[in-house]
Amino acid sequence: MNRFDRFIVRSKNMRDCIELAQRIAKTDTTIMILGETGTGKSALAKYVHDESHRKGGPFQTINCAAIPEQLLESELFGYHSGAFTGANVKGKPGLLEMADGGTLFLDEIAEIPLKLQAKILEVIQENKFIPVGGTKYKKVNIRIIAATNRNLEQMVKDGAFREDLYYRLNVIELVLPPLRERTEDIVPLAQYFLNKFNKQYNVSHVYAQDTLDILTCHPWPGNIRELEHLIERLVLTVQDIKILPKHLPKKFQQPDINNMVSLPNIAPLDVIEKELIIKAYKQLGSSYKVAKVLNISQSKANRKIRQYFSKQGMTNPQEIK
Repeated sequence: MNRFDRFIVRSKNMRDCIELAQRIAKTDTTIMILGETGTGKSALAKYVHDESHRKGGPFQTINCAAIPEQLLESELFGYHSGAFTGANVKGKPGLLEMADGGTLFLDEIAEIPLKLQAKILEVIQENKFIPVGGTKYKKVNIRIIAATNRNLEQMVKDGAFREDLYYRLNVIELVLPPLRERTEDIVPLAQYFLNKFNKQYNVSHVYAQDTLDILTCHPWPGNIRELEHLIERLVLTVQDIKILPKHLPKKFQQPDINNMVSLPNIAPLDVIEKELIIKAYKQLGSSYKVAKVLNISQSKANRKIRQYFSKQGMTNPQEIK
């Protein structure tokens, strides 16, 4: 198992992502972090900051989706005295000014309104901005890291996001894989969270192997955040020392293969087997999971998958769609 500081990584796709982050951290280029909700975009942004020459400077973060549009501008750019009703009489510095010499992380960048996008673009290009209600520019020396779980390219086509800002932010793209695509990391992450919450709540739970098998097969739509919340819930609610499959919520039970695939009413056995294997692999994504659901050995599942791929003229299982 490889550890990248605060990350626990076994899967190649996650390892590649972290290694790229390590390399580009030494530069000052803007970075776009892409990934589903709960994949760890904020943690990766902080990691890049801590690996950079700016690590001694501030790391300021703002969730652009969590602040009302009318307040977002003043939070980012600050304001002068009397800029608007209710403003502090002394004015207030914004996050851009507070991040001077360090890094500003713009989480959920897709939610920034178009009029503010132009001002963000000016900061990236000119390293300066005008506070709300002000008349003079302020200079800043910051690195900007942005993140989103939305399709910015499509938003550009739809006119909802500035094309010039998109390309200035997207100089380097870091793509965090969802947890379902890094199944090798599920067990070590589950163990990490178990140790964390055992210590926090002064208990000593352990997993049954069947429980770990189920966790490995779960698709994790909420990604690492979902896994962490589940483990904390189990630590708090399970009275036995060993966490068994019965303790998991119903949605974590093994999938019903009869509901997973629809088969012809009458067909030769080899045809049914072929359709079952291929459809199971398309949905589950690994020979391990196919073997678990169909109650066969992983070696047999792997052999059958490759057999049916070769009959379709495919050499790579990932070619199946």
